[in-house]
Amino acid sequence: MRRRTRAFLFAPAAATFLSLLEIFRVAMPAALHGDHATWGVIVQRVLPVWATLIVVSPWCALMAERFPFRSGRFARAAFAHVAGAAVFVALHMVALGVYGHLFALPGSDQAAAHVGQWYVLHATLEVSVYAGIVVILLLLDARQESADRAVAAAQLSERLAAARLEGLRAQLHPHFLFNTLNTLAVLARKGDGAAVDRALVDLGDLLRASFDSANRSEVPLAEELAFVERYVGLQRLRFPDRLEVELSVEDAARAAFVPALLLQPLVENAIEHGLATAQGGRVSVSARRDGDTLEIVVADEGPGFAGAAREGVGLANTRERLTLLYGARGTLEAGNRAGGGGGEVRVRLPWRDREAGKPSS
Repeated sequence: MRRRTRAFLFAPAAATFLSLLEIFRVAMPAALHGDHATWGVIVQRVLPVWATLIVVSPWCALMAERFPFRSGRFARAAFAHVAGAAVFVALHMVALGVYGHLFALPGSDQAAAHVGQWYVLHATLEVSVYAGIVVILLLLDARQESADRAVAAAQLSERLAAARLEGLRAQLHPHFLFNTLNTLAVLARKGDGAAVDRALVDLGDLLRASFDSANRSEVPLAEELAFVERYVGLQRLRFPDRLEVELSVEDAARAAFVPALLLQPLVENAIEHGLATAQGGRVSVSARRDGDTLEIVVADEGPGFAGAAREGVGLANTRERLTLLYGARGTLEAGNRAGGGGGEVRVRLPWRDREAGKPSS
């Protein structure tokens, strides 16, 4: 309905534009040569023709809407527009006749007496006007259809990306939960009931925090760090004498928004693969602002990436989430630390200090 209304508004606008061009073409030589008599011709003959053309121009909109040129229906549309142009000329003759009768235009009586000749005389001009208006309307409609398809494709892509993100995050929950339950099983086998009690409380807090962020694709880094500290508390029960986690985060970076559950799988990877096979060591988490980019580094002192297959669910999942959320600006690089002695995961993403906001300057 909105497209039809737009077409019926554009048709008179296009006819007005064409009429102004014709009036300008006729009037300009008269103005340059000071020919005042030509102005009388414009008022008596040119203006009535184009004013009535504007009145009947909605017919062009009706024909353009009913008979667009589509693949496989080109001949039908062409035939319809030939007939439509003939009707347009007839409608214009009627409108011009009514106008001449109302305002007693010179020559109106002679024109009425020779309708056939008058039709042929005006047909060439008016058919070209009909064709011009229809072409303009069809081009505008094609442009609008292209824009609508682009919007629909973008919305579909956004929905698919959102569904994919939700699926990726859903993969993290059971992965994280199973590993945590494994920690509880280790403690239970040791017979450390107090530690199991503390672990259950911490696990409840972690699950509550993960549910709180379920409807948000991004959370402040400070919230993500608090989640990681709870998780590390659970892992310290498993590695009481071997695990040390060091946080080095700029104060400004704590307000930056990051994907929910970004750090936990990275820290988990560092602990599981970096320290579980070593005699102990340190996991370090650092975050800083670098221009319009937030850089996060998670490093460990384990055997590094050459010593174990570490591209598991956590890293692959996180890399894909960064790509879906930020495109080429969201990256995850994994490798050995400079100078050897452990693995390192470096995440870079656009700096955002408000949820769903544009990257700030």
